[in-house]
Amino acid sequence: MPGKGMNSTTAARSESLGARIAQIPFVIRHAFATFLAVPTLVVAAFILLAIATYALDRGESGRLQPLREWLQSHIFTDPEAATQVLSTIAGGMITVTSITFSLLLVALQQSAGSMTHAVFDQFLRRYLNQVYAGWFIGITLFTLVTLATVRPEFNPIFGATLALLFAVSALYVLLLMIYSAIEQMRPSAILESIHDHTLRARERQADLLRRTRRRPEGRGAARQTVRAPSDGFVTDIDLDALERRLRDAPRAEIVLRLALGSYAAYGDPIADIVAAPGDDLDGLAAAVERAVTLERERNLERDPSFGLEQMETIAWTTISTSKQDPNPGLEAVRNLRDLLARWAVADPEETGEAEEDGLPIVYPDNVIERLMGTIESLTIVASESMQHHVYADVLRGLATTMDRLPPELARRAEEVVLRSLAGLGDQVLSAELEDALGDIAAALDGAGLTQGAAAVRAARAELAASVGTLNSRATRVPER
Repeated sequence: MPGKGMNSTTAARSESLGARIAQIPFVIRHAFATFLAVPTLVVAAFILLAIATYALDRGESGRLQPLREWLQSHIFTDPEAATQVLSTIAGGMITVTSITFSLLLVALQQSAGSMTHAVFDQFLRRYLNQVYAGWFIGITLFTLVTLATVRPEFNPIFGATLALLFAVSALYVLLLMIYSAIEQMRPSAILESIHDHTLRARERQADLLRRTRRRPEGRGAARQTVRAPSDGFVTDIDLDALERRLRDAPRAEIVLRLALGSYAAYGDPIADIVAAPGDDLDGLAAAVERAVTLERERNLERDPSFGLEQMETIAWTTISTSKQDPNPGLEAVRNLRDLLARWAVADPEETGEAEEDGLPIVYPDNVIERLMGTIESLTIVASESMQHHVYADVLRGLATTMDRLPPELARRAEEVVLRSLAGLGDQVLSAELEDALGDIAAALDGAGLTQGAAAVRAARAELAASVGTLNSRATRVPER
């Protein structure tokens, strides 16, 4: 028995190690996709420039010879002078870079304490920050490479001159980086960045939505469930690979169970295959398993639900009694309202723009429902913290958008409002909240949702009865 236990433990450790090794390509790809690609290109450009200036210093200067002689006579008179300048620049750049980025990480950590980890994600994804990182590291490497070429018989005039000019530019870029970092830590800037990433991610899903169905149509007798070979989030679905495989089984249909951004544990069902007798179910299952990519990190570039989750987390944290800071919550509500207004009229699922000859693949698109769930969640936390202005802003946003919502989505908005009435008794009926309740009731009437409008007016009337009297949360709305 002990031996059997040891073998099981060893196998588990080996499997864990193998899984970790298998994740290395995904980790590297994620790092380059979110941050490392631009700094690497900038650093590579500086190294190539160092090689080019070395070749220029070694060869004939041609038209640049007068400039070279002037620089040699006034600044870099001999290799020792060039060595001193380059050593000073390299040491200064290393010191400034290390101190600056250390302080920047501390500032980011402080900001993340109130705005959640989304601060780090947005900071890393900004191209300007990636250029800054590559700029400082690239200048340092350029200077070190140039310093390494200095010999008693060789004085890198052009290389040392460029290093000096780059060092001067780095001081000004340092000011720009400090200003940019402070500007990016504002809640409105963070939420606007998430909003823009979320919009672009939804646009990238357009092809996926057009080529797939929302409801299954297959009537095949043969069925098989495909299960996740590992744990992780769905980050990509290779429709082209599935299309090629379905050519050999024209009567088959693949019903995906998970949307982009959904999490699957090991062995969870990720798809069902409905096929005709004689179709290669095992081959289709293997193709689905390969086509659905599972990774440990979600990808904001292709997963709009991840952006919604980030905005919800920031808003919930700041609206709730843990922070009591309504401004980020209001910013989140307004960004969510803009997404609803855009997607309500542009979403392929809602407007019927899906291709009639699309693939026999059912994709469970859940972005709109996830958006409505996020808005619903914020009405709950606004009641918990008695932030009436946040709740009022949610209601006004739904009222303003109601006439543009398709009927099904309008009914979902009505449901959000009706569910939020359960916590309305925790609020004080401020003038702002009273107006917002009137606006949403009128909007529901205009959409033909008269029962919902009546419920809102009844709730407002009950809460209005508490105006002018002393009440607690428990007694603000009298029992019937």
